[in-house]
Formats: sequence, structure tokens, C-alpha cells
Amino acid sequence: MIIVFLALIRIIAEFFRLDHSLQGQLTIDQFKPYMAGAMLCAVSCFVMTILSFYSRHVWITAIAALTIIGLLVLKFVYIL
Repeated sequence: MIIVFLALIRIIAEFFRLDHSLQGQLTIDQFKPYMAGAMLCAVSCFVMTILSFYSRHVWITAIAALTIIGLLVLKFVYIL
């Protein structure tokens, strides 16, 4: 769960890095992949937190793995 949360922080930080380096020229099309990745991480962190209350550790691990795979898929979809 910590890894997915750190990925969320990294995605949000990348937006601010790009905004600073492009000096306000960041368009919504350039921002879309970061928003999609941040939403994926935020929702999966929420679900993993809820599942941790019920001690569903296998499900938490599965969701974490699916989140990482989802982030990789997003990366390749927006690169091409």
C-alpha cells in the first residue's frame, strides 16, 4: 500500500515539475496521463485501505500488483 501511495505522490509531483519546466505551457492533453495515473493510484489506495480493515491481505497484494500493471499500461498507451 505504501508503494502505491508513493506512486501517487510521484505522479502528482511530476505534474508540478512539468508545469515549472514548461513555464505555464502545459496543456490539458499533456496533463491527461498524469491525472489518469493519479486517479488509478488514489482509488486503489482507498480500496486497499478499506480491505486492510478486514484483513484481506491477499486481495491487497493483488490490487497493488494490478495497479502497477495498470500504470504501465497507461504509460504505454499514452506514449504511442
